[in-house]
Amino acid sequence: MDTRSGESQGLIAVTKRVYGGATELRVKVTASAGVPAAGVVAVSLNVTVVDPVGTGYVTVYPCATRPGVSSLNYTAGQIVANAVISPLSATGEICLYSSVDTNVLIDINSWFATASV
Repeated sequence: MDTRSGESQGLIAVTKRVYGGATELRVKVTASAGVPAAGVVAVSLNVTVVDPVGTGYVTVYPCATRPGVSSLNYTAGQIVANAVISPLSATGEICLYSSVDTNVLIDINSWFATASV
């Protein structure tokens, strides 16, 4: 998925715009891009920011209370990528919060199944 306008949508469709500050990016990852619809508790991602307007960070989390940690740090104008493992929400989503406006790209590397009992 890619938030840059003018770029292809990718396997997961998102609104094409910069994200940051008060705008959270909510992404449904189950039943998309090779991730099963059920039985998935987390995903392994490559998260990239492109041309942030200032120094900041991105936090990836399971769409509940945003944790006070960063998944990726950057400075203005950089292109920075980082590997992230994020749990999923009960509805199969992840949320991304960027402290300043930036474009975000996500590649799903793999997923983690619910443990068998």
